[in-house]
Amino acid sequence: MDYKLIDGKWPLEGFVDQTDAKAGFKWGYVGLGQGGGKMVDAFASIKNPKTGEQIYPCIVANSNLGDMANLKNIPARLKFGMEGFENGVGKDPEVGEQAFLGSGEKIFEAIANEMGDCQMILVVASLGGGTGTGAINVLVDAIISYLGIPAIAATSLPIPNEIESRNAYNALNNLVEKFALTYDEEQDRHYRKLESLIILDNDKIIKEHLTEPEVTGLTWDYYSNYKLASILHEWSVLTSLGSDFTVDVADLMNHILTGGGVLTFAKKKINLDEFKNNEDLIQEIVSTYRGKNVLANGFNYEKDMRSMALVVVMPKGKADLLNQDTLERIRGKIKESLPNVNFYPGSVTNNSARHAIVYTMASMAGLPERARNLRDEAQALYDQRIESEKSATGFNMGDKLNIGSPKPSIISGSAPGMKKGNPFAQKEVSATAEGKKEAVKQAGNLFKNLAAKKPN
Repeated sequence: MDYKLIDGKWPLEGFVDQTDAKAGFKWGYVGLGQGGGKMVDAFASIKNPKTGEQIYPCIVANSNLGDMANLKNIPARLKFGMEGFENGVGKDPEVGEQAFLGSGEKIFEAIANEMGDCQMILVVASLGGGTGTGAINVLVDAIISYLGIPAIAATSLPIPNEIESRNAYNALNNLVEKFALTYDEEQDRHYRKLESLIILDNDKIIKEHLTEPEVTGLTWDYYSNYKLASILHEWSVLTSLGSDFTVDVADLMNHILTGGGVLTFAKKKINLDEFKNNEDLIQEIVSTYRGKNVLANGFNYEKDMRSMALVVVMPKGKADLLNQDTLERIRGKIKESLPNVNFYPGSVTNNSARHAIVYTMASMAGLPERARNLRDEAQALYDQRIESEKSATGFNMGDKLNIGSPKPSIISGSAPGMKKGNPFAQKEVSATAEGKKEAVKQAGNLFKNLAAKKPN
């Protein structure tokens, strides 16, 4: 088995199975709804290259049982349906919330058993539908309040659609409000209702996939799922690699991941043979966070960035190009453009011959552009539908046609021998099968009787 492939399809960078590599993040993933389940199934496919065992504990829950049938990396015991809502909730988040609450006890018990010792739990959902959109806020609240484990929400924005954009806006609005809800308890325990938020813009990812795909032969939804799983797993491994200039898990947990902000990720591969001097290389590294965002675009870096970690993966044979002095020069360049940002640079090595890989992770006090405009998007789509309905041709076919010589109606009350009343009401009979047969026998064939009495 190739452990550098997610789900056997998406390539991870080569350093993930180096001798000294291991997952630094002890995270659990809970997928809600169809979209969330697929995303978490990608994480469940990531295996330890030394033992072959699944690295991250993963659970999925969905109202529609059929949606979970194709999740091949999660065992049946960790797939949870929602009793009474087995056919879905029809993109209604209120119904989705009720469906989750009805089965929440067994789902939460499994989370506590499987993920009770995790550093962080990520609740993953595709916003726009009913189950994940309705359940995500409820579950985030429960994890921090009852397990005391920091929670991150990882969400995807739908392709623009009136109903789904509205649903996504309402759920996202509730999520970001949790950043401001902080609590202090005994033993100096301090936490907030939501530590961070990850946003995938499916509209952005689809356009990239159709124009410049990183991996061919995938539908856009799997492309999106694998991008999320790969960037988080590669960061997880980066924190474990030995280096004199490392950014470790504690750095990320204390300064990036638990800051109550939106996380943005960037990644860039650099061919070192193309750079003749260190100054140009430094500029290329520094520019990464602006131009190579993985999951969403349109962040306001100058106003919103609060903290950023940057790690450069260097070939072992060229590691001397990035020493402590170089990292300080990178720090200085970042300070020039982002003077108020807390910056944490680092460097590790891999077995590549000529390519360096730059990773950035930043905590933002603001949303990406698509999320900021989601309310206006939903309103505009609603207005478009209303205007379209006004211009519809409708169902008016005009007045009834009376062509040719008029003929008396076959059910005219003046026809000879016509009976009055309802032939089916002549005698009250039981509603049993025998009773129905008796009613038909007594009434006769209404249409046969009428045909016999039709005037000439």
